[in-house]
Amino acid sequence: MRVLVVGATGCVGRAVVHALRSRGHAVIEGARGAVDGRHTMQVDYMQPREPEAWAMRLRAERIDSVVNCVGILMASRGQSFERVHSAGPIELFRGAALAGVSRVVQVSALGVRDDAETLATPYLRSKLLADDALASLPVDGVVLRPSLIYGPHSQSAALFATLASLPVISLPGRGAQPVQPLHVYELAEAIAQLIEHPGALGGVHELAGPTVMSYREMLAGYRAALGLGDALWLPMPMPLMRTWAWLAEALPQKVFCRDTIRMLERGSVPRVNNLATLLGRSPTPMVQGLAVSAPEPLFDLRVRLSPAMSVLARGSLAFMWLYTALISALLPQQSGVMDLLARCGFEGRLGVAALVFSCTLNVGLGVLMLKRVTPWGLALQAAAVVGYTATAAFHMPELTLDHCGPLIKNLPVLALIMMLWCAVPLPTTERKASHPVRKLRSAVRAS
Repeated sequence: MRVLVVGATGCVGRAVVHALRSRGHAVIEGARGAVDGRHTMQVDYMQPREPEAWAMRLRAERIDSVVNCVGILMASRGQSFERVHSAGPIELFRGAALAGVSRVVQVSALGVRDDAETLATPYLRSKLLADDALASLPVDGVVLRPSLIYGPHSQSAALFATLASLPVISLPGRGAQPVQPLHVYELAEAIAQLIEHPGALGGVHELAGPTVMSYREMLAGYRAALGLGDALWLPMPMPLMRTWAWLAEALPQKVFCRDTIRMLERGSVPRVNNLATLLGRSPTPMVQGLAVSAPEPLFDLRVRLSPAMSVLARGSLAFMWLYTALISALLPQQSGVMDLLARCGFEGRLGVAALVFSCTLNVGLGVLMLKRVTPWGLALQAAAVVGYTATAAFHMPELTLDHCGPLIKNLPVLALIMMLWCAVPLPTTERKASHPVRKLRSAVRAS
């Protein structure tokens, strides 16, 4: 069978091309870039093309089926929702009907419904227009509405993996929004099954993975797949998150915007999940899917320290805190700590109280570093370094100009703390329990 896959360079398109070719189909890749004229076809939805012109081209290429995988999360000057999601695909669908193409598969998005919220969201509304147009044509049109897609080359998955890798993870609200991610390979397999299915199909299919989870649980899954341990979870009020999304729209990225926040708030769970029906089996859980294709964060913050280097780094920080506490307590005048406290407004009994508090805090941080590395402990150390540095710089600005850099040296100290923070590993028990092979063995033993 000869299949035209439009959007063949994207996450879903690439997977569909591989799935179809592995099954022996001849695939023509529709893309905006240069074409070789044999296995690719130039398709730019931003350039209008009459349905009759599409029909002539499809007949010339002897296309049997069409799969439209084109999608953008954010509009820009060069790509608008109206052309990329609506007008361009509709022109292709009408041309396919004129050319007598047997089947058209439209990859839409979960959450597209004929309701006020869809109409109020530009991304969803543009998808709905193309879905409805395909349903009205005399062609076997199938609309797929997948949940969050993860896997190789997924821009949204790369964003989630990046957020999950951060030492402090901001959550929209409490991160309780329901999601049901599916792997792009299984979406591609379902599309291949649809292309090969004999007889008319039509209709709309909502697709998702096997498990409903919260947004926070999904990020925790990404973090575990990256081999990272605990993080600090920071709930953020939704108005503030929407403001961040609005500001992010001005940055050179194509994922995080107000529309994505609206869709996340709406939830990404199908009313009826048809993926198992299309696959003929149960979909793969996310923990196993991420074991097959590891997460691809936009930038990698993972740090791998040997046991010896970890001990050296922790020991040097512990020594710094304990030595500072000891020298301040035993030699308060000679060390200059009382003069610094006086310059900061702590004199007399108040200065002594501040000294006791500082020494106690430093001893606690040193002992904590020797005993166990935790995200909260490292966050407390980072806050202490920033607090001490800012206070001293404000009240004693000459320390920032000293050629020995007594305050500037706190920057590499802070960097060392952050390095240890990013090197916090997944606990051994969790790492063993989450390993897909061990999970399979456990299931076999249980049965």
